This record gives sequence, structure tokens and C-alpha cells, in this order.
Amino acid sequence: MNENDFALNPAKENLRVGVFLCRCGGNISDNVDMEKLRSSLDATVVEEFENLCSINGRKLIRDSIIDKHLDRVVVAACSPITHEKTFQKYVKPLNPYLMQMANIREQCSWVHSDKGKATAKAISLTVAAIEKARYSEPIDPLLRRTKKSVAVIGGGISGISTALSLARQGIKTRIIEERSTIGGSMVKIGKVFSPEKLAEECAMCLLNPLVNEAVENKNIKILTKTKLLRAERKAGNFNLIVEKKPGFVKAERCIACGSCAEVCPVEVPNSWNENMTIRKAIYKSFPQAVPDVYTIDEENCIQCGTCQETCKMDAIDFSMETEVVPINVGSVIIATGHDRFELSKRPEYGYGRFPDVISQMELARITGVNGPTEGQLLRPSNGQVPKRVVMIQCVGSRDEKPDGNPYCSKVCCMVAMKHANVIKHYYPETEVIICYTDMRTPGMYEKYLRYGQNKGIKLIRGRAGEVTWKNDKLVVRVEESLEHSPLEIETDMVVLSEAMEPSEGTKKVGELLDVGLTEDMFIREIHPKIKPVNTDVEGIYVCGTAQGPKDITDSVSQANAAAAKVAELMNGDLEVDPFVATIDTSQCNLCNKCIDTCKYKAIYIQEDNMGIDPIACKGCGICLSQCPEEAISIMGNADEKLFGIISGVLKGKEEGERIILTFLDSVGYLAADNMGINKIPYPESIRIIKLPSSNRLMTKHILYAFQKGADGIFLGEYPDDLMYPHLKEKVKHLKDILEENNINPNRLTLHRVYIPYFRGLANKLTLFDQEISSLNQQYQKEDHSAKVLDEPLE
Repeated sequence: MNENDFALNPAKENLRVGVFLCRCGGNISDNVDMEKLRSSLDATVVEEFENLCSINGRKLIRDSIIDKHLDRVVVAACSPITHEKTFQKYVKPLNPYLMQMANIREQCSWVHSDKGKATAKAISLTVAAIEKARYSEPIDPLLRRTKKSVAVIGGGISGISTALSLARQGIKTRIIEERSTIGGSMVKIGKVFSPEKLAEECAMCLLNPLVNEAVENKNIKILTKTKLLRAERKAGNFNLIVEKKPGFVKAERCIACGSCAEVCPVEVPNSWNENMTIRKAIYKSFPQAVPDVYTIDEENCIQCGTCQETCKMDAIDFSMETEVVPINVGSVIIATGHDRFELSKRPEYGYGRFPDVISQMELARITGVNGPTEGQLLRPSNGQVPKRVVMIQCVGSRDEKPDGNPYCSKVCCMVAMKHANVIKHYYPETEVIICYTDMRTPGMYEKYLRYGQNKGIKLIRGRAGEVTWKNDKLVVRVEESLEHSPLEIETDMVVLSEAMEPSEGTKKVGELLDVGLTEDMFIREIHPKIKPVNTDVEGIYVCGTAQGPKDITDSVSQANAAAAKVAELMNGDLEVDPFVATIDTSQCNLCNKCIDTCKYKAIYIQEDNMGIDPIACKGCGICLSQCPEEAISIMGNADEKLFGIISGVLKGKEEGERIILTFLDSVGYLAADNMGINKIPYPESIRIIKLPSSNRLMTKHILYAFQKGADGIFLGEYPDDLMYPHLKEKVKHLKDILEENNINPNRLTLHRVYIPYFRGLANKLTLFDQEISSLNQQYQKEDHSAKVLDEPLE
């Protein structure tokens, strides 16, 4: 295709295009001149509305399509990630892919304070969307039926709750738990509280009925001592490979009598009791553990055989081996829970140096009836009841230090209040003081806070500086921030409220399943408001503290929501965007170059014909550049459409105006959205164009962009994408071609992008804009007389 082929396509010029502008309740109209935007657009219909995503907005769009006989629709509003699916439904009876969006909120009004420049950019983006719409073709989404089975990764309260909800609906569910028992953190906390009740309840009494139901439900299979090794997605389903470690005890024979543990000579710290007691190398974590089977700690067992000789049921078998098990499911739910902040990172609080400085979880075990002291509040140092207990909040939370967490852990204030109330209930003579930054007790939890204060719990506003030892007493030094006075509080026991952090399992599973993570490394929802359990991978959902800090109530609610979303998927078809590669088998010579290039393994040969798995295909376009017969195309993403976007962005570029085409993959586009959401400014010259991958760009697209007046081209790609190494080599080749065409190769750049590091992306864009500005000034000084490209593109 050359430039003339692209410019002279009369079929596209005669289309009737309707443009609909959204004011977004002032989010757009406050910083974009809507009247100037309207008057700058060449379209059959240009309408403006306060909230296009509303029911009335839908009526406006549909009525205009029918009354004005529109062929294409452009919506200039917010990010397509937020509302593209909504507007695709609104344009019926048109094909949904004949609607294009211009993101003038996140990319204009929210990031540019100069109204004139924000408006000029909004015009540019909307014109580009119009041109893109002109070259859009009607296509249908792909439908794939989903297998009616689910893998729930994590066996805590969230995982159990979501598995039960699915099983009750007849969906086969596997719970995959890395530990030897299910139940998660809830089995250790002793007491729970609720906003409605001014009392604490037994955690195990609430959890056990759910655990027992899960064990007995025929639709649930529990795999303990099991972790995810590999995962791949094909045709809408997930092929998982899990590794099941042996417990060296046959579950069908073990009667959990405990004789083996009695004779075992090896003693190790008991992690279930926060290492405050010991257990044997063959053990059951706690009396109500499920599965109700003893297990052998392979790391500490000396294989002396004593337990095997003692077992009358012949249940112990040291020949058991690790199993690698393939699992095929239609959906995955991540419920991998959380870890707790490592308190040794804050040596100023004396954790590990002073035995009476403990964590909230250690206090939970001490006050638990099945804990190391059988529920008695005793100091670890001397076994006496403390006369005063001081709790220090926000240890590792709301902490700007390099190894801290800037976020609030959400539950710590209420956990401290719970334990303080438990202490005051059983030990009314013990004084309890909470040193807090801000007491965060939202909604009905405020009642529980008042209840505790009425029982005599004291609150001191101020972050503790250190814990020392003075006159045979622990001393907490804190500045009381209300009166700005330093205090030294003598105490018998200090309890540190540690932060919730993403577990290593969460990060590992996120990597294996290729789902997005937040800046804090929790599993990221695709939209925290309207899709709070969906990840950025269709068919994978998240619940509980794998998504972020939350209490048990919110964890269970989210678990049920995840189960509901999976049920929707199972009871219908999986609809997938059709922007995938297709092969014209009549042109294909079976050279296999595309198979060798595709790292997603989406291309295969079947019955002497090349085929593409539309679910595995990412639509990156790398196969197009490798095919010598030009037999491959991308549905809905033809060259004409890409040329149209480039032409539209650069149409009407003014003398001296600087425009940088910024091609971002889906990860980069989400990072750009985060720049907008967080109001992080970057240069107005940046024009963001979303592509499945920058590999879709070919030499002709790059040269065409510079011919049309682009000052620079910025490529942003997620570096962990399988095709990123190929893109790096491709960019080197493109730079050589630019030099051959008298274009400074520094006008093209490739950068890695990450969703959490959107501030870094804004900085990279700013630096590249400055570099392009310098190149432009240098070019003008050199007074070049030659055009960048004199000849039409071939």
C-alpha cells in the first residue's frame, strides 16, 4: 500500500459518521472547550451530552443512528477500558466494532491544566477516532463455551466460601492449598467481631461448619500441600500443572490418633502457634485441622522410622513421591491470602530483643483457648499477667520508609480494639493503651470503638518512636500529637499491629497466570468500582486479601461475588474480542515461519492447513511481518485502519506544533490511564494510540507517520511479554531504516512499561518530549532544505 492507495478510498469518504461528546459531569467540560471541539469536527452528526454512559445517553446515540442513518459512531468521553463495552452495546443496531472511542478525559482534561492545549489535543484525538471509524469493518465477537469446572487457588476463608458457592450451583471445584490444612489465617485468630455485635465470637465455631461442608460436598475436591507450577490458556479454558507434595501419611488409613507424634523424637517450633510452642516432625497443625490427617515435615524429619513402627494402621509410607497433576478448568479464582509485615524490619520497637514485645497475631494465639497459654494473658518473659499493655498501630502500614507500605492495612485498628476488649473483659484490672496514627473504624465499627472506650481502653494519638528497657520495664516513647508533648509510657507488654502485605504465593500465582498486579503487588482488579473481582485476564477472578487488605466480612462478600461472576461465565459463552490473526489457507505455503515466531503457541498445523487458536492469539501482529506470502491478517485491525489513526492524529497539525505518536500495548495503556486517574501531568504533544503490541507496526507505518509530520514515535511495551525481545530487535532495524531515509533515529524510542509504575511512564514521556524539542531546534538551526521524504511511500 502506498500513500495514494490510502488517501483515495472513496467508499470510506462517503460514510455517515456520528460523533457524541460527553461532558462527564464536568470532568471533561471543565477543562475542554466543548463548543470549540464541536465546531472543529467534520461529521454527519455532532451531539453533546452530560453523561453519555447513562440510559438517556444511550437513547441519544440510538435515536441518532436510526434517524440520521449513521454508518459509524465515535464517542469522545473517558477511557475505553472503562466504558467501551457499554458503548458497544449502545450503538445497536450497528455492529459494535463500528464504534470508536476518543479518550479525552484521562488523556486530556485530567492531565493538562491549560484549557486551550487540552482542547487542541481533544480535537486531535477525536479526529483520529473519526478516521479510525471510517476504516473500521463490521466483525463479530468470538464465542467459546467454557468448561464447567473451577480451580480455587488458596484454601482460606475466601477460597472456601467461593468454592462452596460454586459447588452449590453444580460447578466442579478444586481447592488448591499449599499448606497441609485449609482454613488460612482465620484458624489462628481466636476471636472475630462484627460491626453489629458488641461482642467477640469464636472464629473456629464460625469456620468449622463451612470447612466440614466443603469436605462433604461432592462437587469440591481439596488438594493440600499443592502449588501451581505452570498455567496456559487455550480456547477459553485453562490448563494448569500443579505439584502435590507427599505428606508420607496415607489419608485413607490415618485415624489421627496421634500415637506417631507421641513417639517422634524431633521437636521444631510450631508455626500455628507463632513459634511460641513446639511440635513434632510428624504433626497435625491443630485439633480441628482438615484434612484430619497427620503429615510429616520432610525438612525436619530424620526418617528414624519410629512413627512407622508405632502406627497400627500402617498409614505411614516414606516411599510416597511428589505428584505432578494436570488440571483443565474453565476458570480460576485467586484466593491466595496475605502475609504480615516482618517486624524485625523495625528494630526500634525491640521485636525479637524483648520477649514481651509481640505481634497482634501472637496476642491472638495467647488469648486463644487452644493457644500456647490456653487463653490466659501471660507475659512470655515470666508467665505473669501484665498490668499494662501498650499497642502500637501502623507498624509497616502508612509507612513511607523504603521497606514499609504507604497504604493503610484497613483492619489493624479494629483488630487492636478487638484484643483490647478481650483483655478488658477477662482482665479488667489490666490497663490497655493504644497509640494510634488515626483510628479508622468506618461505618458501624464506630459503635465497637465507643464500646471499647467505655470499658476503659485508652487512646493516645501519636506514632511511637521506639521501645526501650528502663528500670526493669519496657518503655514506649511516643509524641502525643494532639498536645505535641513527648511521653514515656512504662508497660509490661507491647503489642505491634503489623501491616498486611501481599503473600509470596499471591505474587507467584499472579506471575504464572499472567494477571496484573497493583503498585503494592496485590492482584489488580480491572476496575475497582464496577468490576471489583475481575482481573485483566478473562476467566480469572480474585477475592479476599489477595486483592488487598480487608477483613473477614469483606473477604467473604468478595468471594461470593467472584463465584457469581464465574457462574455467569459457566452458564453462558465466553465472548472474546475478535482482533486476532486469520490465515488465508489458499495463499499459505506451510513454511512454518509464523509458528516459529509466535511465542503464544497460537498457530498450529492441522490436516495440512495452518490454523490459529483465537483464544491464545493476542493479535500482536508479529506473524504478519514474518509471512512471505502475506497470507495473514488481523481481524478488525487492517492496515487501512492503522493508517487512518495516524493520519487523523496528525491532521491539522499547526506550524511549530510538536506531536509525538505514542503507541502503547494494553499494559502501557492502563499505565497511561493511571496517569490520568492520578492527575499526573505530561506534555500535550503526546498522542496515545493503543495497539495489542507495537509488533503490529511495520516499516511502512513508521515512515508514513514521519511523512505526515510526526516529530517522534514512542513505543511502550510490557517487557515480560513473550514477544518483547523480538520487538527490541525490530526497533534496532527500524532505526537503521530511518537513518537511510534521512530521519534522525533518535526520533524513535522503545521503553518498558508497567501498570504500577505509571509515574515512571509520565517521566519517560516528558524526557522524550524534551529530547524531540531539542532535535527540532537543532534541525531548524541546521536549516535543512531537503524534505524528510520526497517520494510517496511504496
